[in-house]
Amino acid sequence: MATLKDEITIGGMKLRNRLALPPLTTNYGSPEGKVTDAILRFYEERSRDVGLVIVEATAVQEDGRILKGSLGLWEDAQAEGMARLAKTVKGAGAAAVLQLNHAGARCHPVGGPLQGASPSGVTFNPTVPAFALNEEQIRQLVAHYARASVRAMEAGFDGVEIHGAHLYLISQFLSPLTNRREDRYGGDALGRATFAREVVKAVRDRLGPGAPIFFRLNAVEGVEGGQTEQDALTVAKAMAGAGVDVLDVSLVPQVTFQEVEGGKLMVASSAFPKDAPPAGNMDRTAEIRRAASLPVIGVGKMGVGSAAAEAVDKWPVDIIAIGRQMIADPDSAGKILDGKTNEVIACEECMSCFGSIRAGKPMKCKVNKELPGGALEPIRT
Repeated sequence: MATLKDEITIGGMKLRNRLALPPLTTNYGSPEGKVTDAILRFYEERSRDVGLVIVEATAVQEDGRILKGSLGLWEDAQAEGMARLAKTVKGAGAAAVLQLNHAGARCHPVGGPLQGASPSGVTFNPTVPAFALNEEQIRQLVAHYARASVRAMEAGFDGVEIHGAHLYLISQFLSPLTNRREDRYGGDALGRATFAREVVKAVRDRLGPGAPIFFRLNAVEGVEGGQTEQDALTVAKAMAGAGVDVLDVSLVPQVTFQEVEGGKLMVASSAFPKDAPPAGNMDRTAEIRRAASLPVIGVGKMGVGSAAAEAVDKWPVDIIAIGRQMIADPDSAGKILDGKTNEVIACEECMSCFGSIRAGKPMKCKVNKELPGGALEPIRT
């Protein structure tokens, strides 16, 4: 019988248990995309008990940040702070993986040649007009991912995760909602996965055979015309063939449309609705595991009661990620591992965390008043 306390080797990394901190957008980075004291404190507190920490979406190019306070690894000057962050996570006993991302048409408006990059020019933000990438620009982006992955490993991270979920750039290519191309980067689910495959292969070529590569994908997009569960199985198998070691399975539970100046803009959410039960994505996650024959990470309100403990044996799922609950109570993982779930300070699912970052502010929490705040300046050495 599998348990949360089991040591497990995943992607070549030995983890002390099966719990993970998933990538959580904090907006705690500096305006230059550098690590701050707030970032170090946030991750130090949440690395104490989990086996794995996946550090939040880190931009491979300045014009691909989700928020002004997103971390970056588009230049060597950002590597020193990242090395401090990797050391902080690993010093607490967790393995450290860095998620790499370009937000595409969902980027923060800072300017730059690839601001608003997208497969087919579908705009998400009225201040960021989207444009369809040409093949030369796609090749440039592939190279940006590869260079950032090298910087991440040189900074001391144990592996990297390619962000292919939540309708950021790679996910925009994977989704039929946003990819209407008629060249080799569009078409059916396998064609739409071409860009993702090229990114993974470029990263693998630069890092070599031993470095763990994770890939985050949507199991489904909860909107008519979005990526289906069958699409996700196709993508999962394609990523396995491209050299991915671990699949981090999320989803887009809902997409709404906002009226803006006579048009409609998509608003995507990665948060499970308050009325959704725990473990609501585990069946799909287990199916992806079977299809791709790769270890998987499952997420979805898994910090509630015994949901995490049950998931590793019932479905099975290799690693359980606990996100918003770890914002509210950074000691949640330790309490869950010790069977003291009654001591967990529960997340109220009030969405204050999402609301604060959507307003462009550092992440806040209604339950946890001790989250980092104040000036977000780069760390000093």
